[in-house]
Amino acid sequence: MPATLEDVAKAAGVSTATVSHVINGSKPVSAATRARVEAAIAELGYRPSPSARSLRTGQHFMLGLLLPDLANPFFPALAQAVAETARELGYGLMLSESGTDSESEEQALAAMQQRVDGIVWVPETRQPRTRPYRPTVVIDRVGPGLLEFDSVSSDHRLGGRLLARAIRELGHRRIGLLAGPADSVSARQRREALCAELGDIQPEWILEVPYSSELPAAALGRLLQAGPTLIVAANDAVAIGALRVLKAHGRRVPEDLSLIGFDDIPWATLVDPPLSTVSQPVRAIGRSAVELLHRRLGDQGGAPTHLVLPVQYVARGSTRSLQPQELRA
Repeated sequence: MPATLEDVAKAAGVSTATVSHVINGSKPVSAATRARVEAAIAELGYRPSPSARSLRTGQHFMLGLLLPDLANPFFPALAQAVAETARELGYGLMLSESGTDSESEEQALAAMQQRVDGIVWVPETRQPRTRPYRPTVVIDRVGPGLLEFDSVSSDHRLGGRLLARAIRELGHRRIGLLAGPADSVSARQRREALCAELGDIQPEWILEVPYSSELPAAALGRLLQAGPTLIVAANDAVAIGALRVLKAHGRRVPEDLSLIGFDDIPWATLVDPPLSTVSQPVRAIGRSAVELLHRRLGDQGGAPTHLVLPVQYVARGSTRSLQPQELRA
């Protein structure tokens, strides 16, 4: 049977109240007494009961992580960083998928809030119909209606500018853009910054697609049309879907068409050719979000903090420079 608080008290020769004070730091205890209690805890392998601690303190010592979906490889990597940091800070983690519609998100949020102290949240849209009442840190999709919460995001505008600079350096002037959903804050910021930085080199076409490797029929048609020499994808999953379509129809990447993604998910280096992309600092995003939430749980006053982390362009085999004769074509 697991050791109890009473077992530790008996082994250390103290009261259960003293053991509780040592564990919770609720009252001063002499160094000698603390040493005896800690030795008994270690010898017996005692672990405090989470449910008992919750009843006593009103805290769950549990954080929630609410993601739109787990099919996008970016989110499992984010979840790992959140889970590791939560564990280091003494919290458990409840993970839930909100789905891609507002009703499912509302239901997932309502269920989660009953069981956690705070939430790390990637909203499904930039204008969610509901608001969490627990302390919350929003990741990435920080729309105007969510500025009341602490947030962590990548610098998506910088990402768009870096994409444009890479396109110019490679010599491409005919571009197609598989942009992300219209209601995605990050997709809109990337697109606006990309087009502004390109100046006189504007995309020949722009098509909004979901953040998925399963591309809609309209995207397939665009990819197989003659025209652009380079495709910018909304994220790496979209880029990998485009790569699959192009290969299936005999188009070579990058010989016939260059391709750039966004995120730098683990799969980006496993496809052939490896994917040029903009790398988001996913581990830093997850860690920063949990640390912000931990601070907010300790002090719920004060203005919200909005962290914006830098990104970088990573050149790999899916892009190439155009030759002088191609530039004249």
